This record gives sequence, C-alpha cells and structure tokens, in this order.
Amino acid sequence: MEPAQRVSFGLRRFAHNDSNGEVVPSLTRISSAVYGFIVLLTQEFPFLWSHFLQGSKNDRADMMGPYYVLGAPSRQVEDGKAVLATAGELKQFAPYLMTVTVKTPKGEPVPYATFDWWQADTSGTYSNNTYRFRGKFKANADGVAEVLTVAPGEYGPKGYARAGHFHVIIGPGDAKPELVHLTTQIYVCENNDASAMNTDILNLVRAVRKQNMNQSWSIPEANGLQQYMGFPKLDSEDADTLKRVEWWNSKLEEIELKVVAGAETEIVLNSR
Repeated sequence: MEPAQRVSFGLRRFAHNDSNGEVVPSLTRISSAVYGFIVLLTQEFPFLWSHFLQGSKNDRADMMGPYYVLGAPSRQVEDGKAVLATAGELKQFAPYLMTVTVKTPKGEPVPYATFDWWQADTSGTYSNNTYRFRGKFKANADGVAEVLTVAPGEYGPKGYARAGHFHVIIGPGDAKPELVHLTTQIYVCENNDASAMNTDILNLVRAVRKQNMNQSWSIPEANGLQQYMGFPKLDSEDADTLKRVEWWNSKLEEIELKVVAGAETEIVLNSR
C-alpha cells in the first residue's frame, strides 16, 4: 500500500502536481515495444488468437494492443481500491467508478487478484511517454477491486474507430497459483450501445467482443440532472453499489466532486 497521504488521496495536491504523469524512461519504452512485439508473435498472432490462443480459451479475453507500457506504478489507495486519475483529470472529465470482481471457474473469489491497468482519457488520448492513466493494484480478500478513474473515450480513424475501453491484465496473485493471467478490455459505450464496437479495427483479426461491454449506470443528481453519456440511472435498490459510491463521494468531497457514473463486471480466470 502507498503512503498514508495517498490513502487519504490528497486530491487537492494532485490537481497541482500531476503525480500520475511520471515520465517513462527511454529504456522502458524500448523494452515495452520489444515486449509487445514478442506478445504479438507468441500470444496474439492475428487470426490464430481467436482459434488457438487465449481468445479461444476465455470468453472475456481480448488483445493487449500496442499501448502497453512496462513498469506502471502502484495506484492502490486502500484495500481493494485504486485511483487512476488526478484531481485535475477528474474535474476535466468526470469520476467513473469501475468495480471488477475476479472469480475462479468454480465461482469462488480470487483474493488479492492483481491488476495492471491502462486506458485513454475521455477524449480518447493515450499517454505513451508517461504513466498517466496507468497503474497496478490488487483486489481485496473477496476478489473485488474498485477503481476511481474517468470513462475512456473513443479513438481511431473514421470507419475503424475503437469504442472507449479499459485495458487490463488480471492475475491470480499468490492465493490461486493454479489460475492463469487474463488480458482483456472492458468497453464503455455511450447509451450502453454495443453497436459502437462494430467499427473496431481489431474486428479485422478477431470477432467483436460485445460480451466485454459494460452496462454502465449514471447518477444524474451528481451531473446537473443529466444522465452521463446516456447511461440509465443507478438502481436505487442496488445497496452494494450505493454503499461504494457513498464511500468514494466522502473522499471526493474535498475537491467538490461526486461519482457521476460507473459499472460492475465479473471476470473468471481459467485454470492451468
């Protein structure tokens, strides 16, 4: 866990000191490019991925893509909780709360599952020279990880645009060594409309992964009475989610923000 200053978030400090923007060393960028090329050849070779590699073994798998950077720092702020955005970024875009539950094939939780996370911001911009919107963290003892970030934006050439998505590599940690890591992408589409994924340039080498799209919710009261990105209003009877939102809002209060949207998803790791 990071120092107590980050546990209490210090979000006002982040607004003036972009601590998520640490520069990636040149050697790390080179190593990351080499690593990505090796993964492409050995684990994600086009056309083989869907039929013989991870895409054929786990329904939630997706390709790593070209923007992975080695050595991302920890973004853990408390047990099972992480913050990927600075205060300035949360104000510029909007707080989005992503909750991921990791389970075994038998439906048991994966305690302290590991996460390596990277994403674009809501405008669809990646930072490849810094660790902005990149980080590592762990789930809690119940296999649940809550991530305070922003909704990722669409990007790409016209006709081949990619819907906004979170990239994640999920590992079993020390508790379940019999399970294997999973590389996936979790999609965030306006109005929860999966047709936004139809233009994905990756569809040229693998089938569209609509099962990986979030069913996002919004909290209009936190967003000028507007449904953020057209997401339906959070169910008032969803006590677990409401409790999570209340906890995060108590921390966001110091920078006068509230969670405006989010989603939950459950991911199963395969056995070896």
